[in-house]
Amino acid sequence: MILLRSIASNRCSDFSGTGVIFYSDLGKLPHLQLTTGNEKPSVTQLGDHDIASALASISTMCGPFHDGFHFIDMNSWQMTHLSQFISPPIPHDAAQRFHGTGARLMAAMLASLLPGITCVGLVSQGGQVHLFYGGVDIAEEN
Repeated sequence: MILLRSIASNRCSDFSGTGVIFYSDLGKLPHLQLTTGNEKPSVTQLGDHDIASALASISTMCGPFHDGFHFIDMNSWQMTHLSQFISPPIPHDAAQRFHGTGARLMAAMLASLLPGITCVGLVSQGGQVHLFYGGVDIAEEN
């Protein structure tokens, strides 16, 4: 939660919002690298920035890597993937259990249900923080 709030407080005027997958195992989360032209995102491009600063800096409307979700390995506390399209499975009872607007919000909510995914955080363009754990936004509780 501290990381997400730090991203929110460090966002600039053209911040696009960001999504972060906190995981221990990605085996059940279908994902695919998003690319812009010939540029393929790599965590090594971020240099020695701390995670919050790095995510705030790449999450600008004009930045080539602002889209999708970024992954953080909970065992090493390292970013491992940038700009990933995710496609979590939709449970058969999703229409009754989950409500929200926006593809990123729904994807975060559903991804947080998967084994190996600890939680999924979002920071909206306006700085609102969401943290999904087991399909529930626990940021509202804090």
